[in-house]
Amino acid sequence: MSSPATATSSVDFRRMGESYKQNHGVKGGERRILWYNATQTGTTMNTQMLIAIWLLGLFAAWPSTATPPHTAIIIDSGSPYFVPKSATVSSGASISWDNPTATDHTITHVGCLQEGNACAFDSGIVRPSGNFTLSGLVPGQYPYLCRIHPIMYGIVTVTDSFNPSQL
Repeated sequence: MSSPATATSSVDFRRMGESYKQNHGVKGGERRILWYNATQTGTTMNTQMLIAIWLLGLFAAWPSTATPPHTAIIIDSGSPYFVPKSATVSSGASISWDNPTATDHTITHVGCLQEGNACAFDSGIVRPSGNFTLSGLVPGQYPYLCRIHPIMYGIVTVTDSFNPSQL
């Protein structure tokens, strides 16, 4: 419940949390009775502080530039072997291949196997429960396969703008 507070000097007013004398023209020796609810004021102030801290944290953690989304491709034991088989990503986005199978695999750009072509990526051996992550591909199409199991193949298309991966 509210309780009365009296103040007879600017020191008393400042003690109550505001410089009442300056804001309301109180003259020396004048006496005023103020009503306040200390519990309600404290709760409101605590809520405002929590909101301010939350907003500060939100904007401090907000990326300063747009971050392209991450694309995950799962290596499977059955056809189509790479899920999704065809993935479209924006330039600069990362792509990861996860190997939940019990077998070793590779993720090798077809250009690595052809003389005179540029090799864009080759994961080496990706062990069971392992993964391979790639980023920084320039726009283009990148067919790839598993060198251990050539029946396993897929394609990554990198674009300048974001288009969601197609299953």
